Amino acid sequence: MKLRRTMLIGTASFAALGFAVDSAMAADSSTTVQEIVVPGIRQSLEKAIEIKRVSENSVDAISATDIGKLPDKNIADALQRLPGVAIQGAAGGEGGFDEADRVSIRGTSPSLTNVTIDGHDVSTGDWFILDQYSVVGRSVSFTLLPSEIVQNVVVTKTQDASTLEGGVSGAVDIQTRDPLGLSKTFTFEGSAEAAYNTNAGQHGSQWQPQFNGLLGWKNADNTFGVILQGFYEKRSVVRYGQEVLGYQAISGTAPVAATSTTAFVPGTGDPIAQANPSLNGVQAPTLIGSSLFEQERTRAGVTGTVQWRSSDGNEELKLNGFYSHLNATNYNDNYMLWGTNELAKNIPTSFTVKNNTLVAADWPEFSPTGTNFTFPTGSPGGSAIDGLIVDNITRPNETAESYYFNLDGKWRVSDKLTITGQVGYTHGVGETPEQPSFEVDGVTGINYAPSGNGFVVTPTNINPQSPDGLADDWSWNARFISVDKEVYGKMDGVWDVSDGIFKNVDFGVRIANHTRQVDGWDRGCTLGANNACFGSPTMPFSAVNPTSYPAGFNAGALGIPGLLIPIGGNPTTIGQIIDAIPGGVRGPISAIVQPQNYYWLGSFKVQETDYAGYVMAHVAGDRWRANFGLRIVDTQENNFVNVALPSNCASPDLTNTPPATCAVPTGTTYEGTSAYGPYALTKISHNYLDFLPSVNFTYNIQENLLWRASAAETMARPDFSSLGGTVSLTDLTNTGSGGNPNLKPIKATVLDTSLEYYYGPTSLVAVSVFYDNLQSYVGFGVNTQTYFDQLTNQFAPYHISSPFNISGELEGVEVQWQQPIGWGFGLQANGTWVDGHDADGNPLIGTSKWVGNLVGYYENHGVSVRLAYTYRSHFFVGLDRASPESQANFGQLDASFAYQITPNVALTVDALNITNSLLKYYAANPTQVRATYDNGTQLFLGVKVKF
Repeated sequence: MKLRRTMLIGTASFAALGFAVDSAMAADSSTTVQEIVVPGIRQSLEKAIEIKRVSENSVDAISATDIGKLPDKNIADALQRLPGVAIQGAAGGEGGFDEADRVSIRGTSPSLTNVTIDGHDVSTGDWFILDQYSVVGRSVSFTLLPSEIVQNVVVTKTQDASTLEGGVSGAVDIQTRDPLGLSKTFTFEGSAEAAYNTNAGQHGSQWQPQFNGLLGWKNADNTFGVILQGFYEKRSVVRYGQEVLGYQAISGTAPVAATSTTAFVPGTGDPIAQANPSLNGVQAPTLIGSSLFEQERTRAGVTGTVQWRSSDGNEELKLNGFYSHLNATNYNDNYMLWGTNELAKNIPTSFTVKNNTLVAADWPEFSPTGTNFTFPTGSPGGSAIDGLIVDNITRPNETAESYYFNLDGKWRVSDKLTITGQVGYTHGVGETPEQPSFEVDGVTGINYAPSGNGFVVTPTNINPQSPDGLADDWSWNARFISVDKEVYGKMDGVWDVSDGIFKNVDFGVRIANHTRQVDGWDRGCTLGANNACFGSPTMPFSAVNPTSYPAGFNAGALGIPGLLIPIGGNPTTIGQIIDAIPGGVRGPISAIVQPQNYYWLGSFKVQETDYAGYVMAHVAGDRWRANFGLRIVDTQENNFVNVALPSNCASPDLTNTPPATCAVPTGTTYEGTSAYGPYALTKISHNYLDFLPSVNFTYNIQENLLWRASAAETMARPDFSSLGGTVSLTDLTNTGSGGNPNLKPIKATVLDTSLEYYYGPTSLVAVSVFYDNLQSYVGFGVNTQTYFDQLTNQFAPYHISSPFNISGELEGVEVQWQQPIGWGFGLQANGTWVDGHDADGNPLIGTSKWVGNLVGYYENHGVSVRLAYTYRSHFFVGLDRASPESQANFGQLDASFAYQITPNVALTVDALNITNSLLKYYAANPTQVRATYDNGTQLFLGVKVKF
């Protein structure tokens, strides 16, 4: 039985499926190549290779029917199979999950990859609270984009003047399905699956439903058609992990003994350095936690298209809409060693240093007159140290959504001139309606030591399976909302010249108005019988009947004991605890959204208006073809940034009237006072004009041997959170991250050359060499700033990581190969080597030295089997809480199986991360473990129908 479906060309590439190709394929460059559906893999590969051969630019792509065959449940998961494309399972500091979230191209960060749908921007929302205000990038969250919604996805590696700016090394365009491109008058496609997570299964979670359905109709004249598609996908996520929230340098000097001429001088800094001066400058972990993350993730939405075309084909209109909503309710429990407390006041009885890192320490129960060290008068000290702290964080109804409405038009004015236009609106929201959470702590001796994948932590006089010795400490709630929206419009034209080597000229203009606004409210209160916030005790911790981590928590050799978890992820219990606090931090949202709770440090607004115009010529001759052109981009940027004011500007009645003693800086507007101090609003405006020339050239050395060369100036704009100047603080460690509203756009000169050898109808070997000269890049540094510390109720110095412009460079090689073996078997492979660094020699964000894929497949007699292994070497993620963070080497094996029962019905089995590979993160070096996550294996059983 021959299967009527399209085959993924991860190595040969679906070069410009649905992409405007040059005159060698069509009468003019505006012609769109529709999805190619041919019986059998060999014919499909042959067509895909032919499209790649005639393309002017270097592109790779995948088709929608192929995504359906692969064990990939969103578009980013599928894109990782292409050469030079890498994915990551997180946008910021939340750590990686089981589903891909961001895409990067050729060693650049996801923020430098421009993602569009049908050529236009798409606003996005992030479900995780820190990504809503702390790491607000320009990259699109692929968790909102199921793989079934697209016809094909095109990755452009060499850009031309018509390419929408925003990608430095490449761009991703998701192309939706056209009703008039359907092969039949009436089309129905559907799938029903059951999803299972092995970690969630240990918690008793059952199989979760996944539904997708498409209805399509077009008239007999092929002039009018409609498509309507819906999706509902639910999955249970349980992630076992260990998290180290940062490292700090041990500092201090030993006490100086009295002499006949000088008095005794107490030491300064950390007691551990006073007692052991050799430890001065050694990095020590601040918090080591056993983290259990539980989530029910439901993605649902709809997309629809109405298309009309005149009978002569000269006019066309297409209206397309899309909506996707993700409910990401989650609970995070963390049992932590409070390292900063121990470093500030205690002396370990023993310790181990490796690679300038304190990898082990045995902290005794604190005594200010311990046997190993006597604190001199005036030194740090006290009667007790909380060595353990337990976080219990709930985020009910944390959500993200994205939608757009887009209208495309085409008018063939004459045989020489064709005009196309596009106008639309897109809107994205990431929201945390509330985050009722609380902490308990305990005075204890505690030690830690290296384990296979992190640290093993052991309390010495508290039973981790019992609440005895732990007391209520802190409770808080928060609300954050991030709104991202854009209105856009453009008009393009193609003029058929057909004069000698000149074939046609493309030209166009575009305007877009984009706004990103983030607002947050946060309230925290100290708990306990004699606290200053409420004045009365809360529910005793032991009364909530705490439970233990699940038995599977040590799965994957995380090296973490099954420590106490107070509420077992039960949101009802958490609510009971917080509701028992007199005047507590929960209650209606209106109780949180108050001036005194406004988190102005993480709130901002960026308004941006972009104008662009371009002109590009297509030329061709004997055995060669090329395009060259210029794109001009004008960026008008207005950043509305909240700035801190001196304490004498605090308004006692929380009004927006400054006290008489306050001198409001020129150019700012006094806003008022919150729990985070007095603040003002300032508007910082910039205007940037960029000229982006480009040229792409292809030469047929022989009939089956092609040489390509290209050069282009590219640009991308900084992350919104950086421009908004937001600050995210961690009071437990007095660290944080901040922005820089004066960042300039990222600009690069990108060079690319490649050889492609087509040695058989479905066989290809290709090598590409590329180089990016980053004249303006964004790096990160650390500085000290003063902010209000809620734990101590006073201002304190914080170590803040913030971005700045710096130059850099990036170079690399891509190799791809595909080879049918025979009898239905085939092999695909690709690998990318990249080397990148900034002017100071620091690694670039997102640059993995090695990325590779190896895919083996069999398809014959109604049976389809595929094994796919993807590998990505370590890469720099960025600075988190003022500490560097890198993701370690990671490889994952996936598989899919399908059996075609009838020509219209197939059974499917998909498996993701079969070997249950662990995601690992580290700081300055692999010795400094930042996190280790076990996401389990995902299984999908289903049936697919097509009529």
